Amino acid sequence: MKKKCCLVFDVGKTNQKYFVFDAENKILVREIVSLSKIEDEDGHSAENIYEIVSWMRESLETLLASDIFVIHKVNFSAFGATLIHLDEKGEVVAPVYDYHKPVEANTFEPFYRDYGPESVFASHTGSKNLDLLNSGKQLYWLKYKRPAIFEKIRYSLHLPQYLSYVFTGKMYSEYTSIGCHTDLWDYEKKEYHNWVKAEGIDRFFPPIVETKKTVIKSFGGRKISFGIGIHDSSSALLTYLLRGKESFILLSTGTWCINFNPFSSDSLFDQNQINAGATAYMKIDGSPVKSSRLFLGEEHRLKVQKLIEHFSKPKFYHHGLELEKQLMEEVLKKSKKHFHWKYLDNKHAPPKDDLGFPNFEAAYYQLIRELMDLLISKIDIICETLPKRIYIDGGFTDNKIFLAFLRRQFPQQKIKAKPASFACALGASQLMTQTA
Repeated sequence: MKKKCCLVFDVGKTNQKYFVFDAENKILVREIVSLSKIEDEDGHSAENIYEIVSWMRESLETLLASDIFVIHKVNFSAFGATLIHLDEKGEVVAPVYDYHKPVEANTFEPFYRDYGPESVFASHTGSKNLDLLNSGKQLYWLKYKRPAIFEKIRYSLHLPQYLSYVFTGKMYSEYTSIGCHTDLWDYEKKEYHNWVKAEGIDRFFPPIVETKKTVIKSFGGRKISFGIGIHDSSSALLTYLLRGKESFILLSTGTWCINFNPFSSDSLFDQNQINAGATAYMKIDGSPVKSSRLFLGEEHRLKVQKLIEHFSKPKFYHHGLELEKQLMEEVLKKSKKHFHWKYLDNKHAPPKDDLGFPNFEAAYYQLIRELMDLLISKIDIICETLPKRIYIDGGFTDNKIFLAFLRRQFPQQKIKAKPASFACALGASQLMTQTA
């Protein structure tokens, strides 16, 4: 008899994956791809949503023909801060803008005149001004800077919910996507911020439903239960919350490192914390989670690429590095900074990279040390007292050097990292198990 399984599409910004989980949430099949980007109307990088959808459809069709298992549930985990805009017929009418797309310098000056002051707005919405990384403000930008596109919009879906819509034809909103520093949510009032209605964009958003909601659809004569999708890092957090009540912090690593403290006694931030990078997220029940973010993976990728070129090493040379404790201790004794960041805080950084290292290894250890210093500052702002457990999920779980520096910094904490971690997809699967 074929096993009944849950398929999860885990759409990241760097890689796109699917996992087939059995009833015990063990992985039977997985695939990872890296789909190409396209350009928006300004020549800036944008998500190729059509290729993502095509890959998902083809993958589902292939997996439905399996002789080993039966797909009876499907769910979606995807990165946040991304909206898909649709017309009256449900067709995509705008590029899927990259959340780092630069916007005109004066775009949000009238916004804060009308709905600020900025400091008060940030404390209510749980995020400082991040331009289009506050994805809700993308609609404000479109309204005043791209009115021709804005006039075509009838619906706006967060990316995880759009991926579900592709298969179900049903449109929903849910808390984990709304809570991903969108600037849409007023955490004090526990509802959409008043600017959303004032600007008339509330009409674009489907009703808010429970994240565990499912939709039954027939495929090839078989009824399949589809989830409505979940924000990927919030999905990873869910897998750890389901384990029990013992307190912890989670470092969900990847392109971003998102640090979650779901056990903080004070779930909202003051202005100093927000200025330092603290951000509020939401659990599946709408309750806030104290969090902070660091563009760790992207900066790591950019610097590794530069170091590989500088030292003439193979593309993935750093993957084979083993831990050298003596080298780590030598690096920790130094106070000099060597790296200048593209996206991170350069307050203590040199004006440009100083690559005066004897070899790749020394440079790489220094890179990890400097990224670790920035990461620790982000952890500090979400923890009044550091819990005994620190969980590491995502892309850095198999980086021995990163983990060694982290354990050196927090010797009193139990640090657990699962190699080849897949918590973002697992959370989405566990949600479907809860609805069985």
